[in-house]
Amino acid sequence: MKNKITRRQLAGAILTTAAAAQAPPSTPSTPATELQAAREQNQRTAEALAAAWAKVQNPVEVEPAFHFTA
Repeated sequence: MKNKITRRQLAGAILTTAAAAQAPPSTPSTPATELQAAREQNQRTAEALAAAWAKVQNPVEVEPAFHFTA
């Protein structure tokens, strides 16, 4: 395996990418414009996260199993 990355490094890369993808907030004048701006922001963030995730794909065998108890 030539690319090793920890979960903390992956989380940092995702958060950095998401923060960089955010545009400065503007003040939409109507609820419809505000909704459209939020959808565009979500789309940009999703694209940035997808690009970051594509760089560090890990097979399922690499991830340890979790055991959640209530």
